[in-house]
Amino acid sequence: MKRTILMGIFLGLLTFSIAQTRPEKKTQKDRIHKGFYLSMSIGPSFIAVTDVAAGDFDYKYKGTGALFDFKIGGSRKENILLHATLVSSSLVGPKLYAEGTSMKLPDEISIGEGMFGLGFTYYVMPQNIFLSASAGIGYFTLSDTKNNVNISTDKGFSFQLKAGKEWWVSRRWGLGIGVTYNRTSLTNRPGDGITELLGSNNISLLFNATFN
Repeated sequence: MKRTILMGIFLGLLTFSIAQTRPEKKTQKDRIHKGFYLSMSIGPSFIAVTDVAAGDFDYKYKGTGALFDFKIGGSRKENILLHATLVSSSLVGPKLYAEGTSMKLPDEISIGEGMFGLGFTYYVMPQNIFLSASAGIGYFTLSDTKNNVNISTDKGFSFQLKAGKEWWVSRRWGLGIGVTYNRTSLTNRPGDGITELLGSNNISLLFNATFN
């Protein structure tokens, strides 16, 4: 987690530095988004996951983790990109809330959230501000490295909303920052007649690198 935050700070400072020294004169062709599209983002994420089974338990896991966002696609129309979206987040050593009490779980325990789906990104030019939305299939994982446990839930609906700004650093590459909101909701049936409802609220501050 510390490495992720330090990497994010480094990318942010690099983005700001390059943005301040970038050439001011660009052609209109340099200021549009069209064709092949690749976007990668990473940064800290503020995560809350609820796990409810009526009559059995009502848990909430919260903490600061890390999120990685990957998009690939393209478009023939200026500034509107269609893409596949892959999102992965991890919360190590979360704080557990249950029955009016809370406790910090050891770092050997982590909760992951994943999503793969389709979406679109729209750029407001020439400001290079982007708005993005994706939806698809999501799931959760629970890992315990000490006891060699790795559990995945059933799959359900997941979506992501994202907004941010980028600065051109070359004709095809842009660096920037963005904020995302991710949510996954699903019904999991682990067995023994148990049915649990899981849901997440995931807000992230990301640093972007985009090739287009």
